[in-house]
Amino acid sequence: MTVRGEHVVVSGDVATEQRRAEVSEVIRDVAPEMVIHNDVRVVCVDEPTRREELT
Repeated sequence: MTVRGEHVVVSGDVATEQRRAEVSEVIRDVAPEMVIHNDVRVVCVDEPTRREELT
């Protein structure tokens, strides 16, 4: 999270769109006067389909 004046920029990865929305909700609850830029990405967290080979 980065705060610049009245702007809050959040980034990172979450598993669902709901979690992404919750990030903005929490910031809005704590700092309602801030402008939120939610750059959080929803990423696939499915279990691997094959064995990973390490070298």
